[in-house]
Amino acid sequence: MEIMKDRLKELIKKVNSDEFFNNRGLANEVPFYIFDYNPKYELGIRNFVKNSLLINLENNTRLKAVEIDLFELLLESMKNDNILESAFELEEKKGTKFLYEKLKKSFNTEIIMKYIAEKTKDKNFLILTGVGKVFPIVRTHTILNNLQNIFDHTKVLLFFPGEYTSTDLRLFGFQDNNYYRAFKI
Repeated sequence: MEIMKDRLKELIKKVNSDEFFNNRGLANEVPFYIFDYNPKYELGIRNFVKNSLLINLENNTRLKAVEIDLFELLLESMKNDNILESAFELEEKKGTKFLYEKLKKSFNTEIIMKYIAEKTKDKNFLILTGVGKVFPIVRTHTILNNLQNIFDHTKVLLFFPGEYTSTDLRLFGFQDNNYYRAFKI
């Protein structure tokens, strides 16, 4: 846990640095970053984002941050479509796998990007969490690939409960897919 605490302290320093704000060292790549971690630290990471990182960024005059939890986004979408309550019944009758397939269709990439675009208006720093909570309904590489289409200067920091090797994402030990454009932070 000490190593994780040190990494989180360094993350706050990095996010507040001129290099981060000015995208130095990115070689014209998109300013997307992945903070990968062992899933056993999930609750600590959630606490860190809410009670340290976001609080630290409140007084930052350069970075206007917003956190989006993908699971909370899914629930919001289901409430807006009036399907949240019926989803429980559907899962009970047809099974979890059936529900997942239905949710993948209704909470598709286009819908997710629409919600993210709405929630990031007037922001220049998106913090994405909840990746593990929406797996396998939402795939991380799909989100990152599509964010490239709606953001050009907005920084994205994804908290990833798994391993990012700078070539592929491994969520809970499962290979999510190849992704190479983000920087490990």
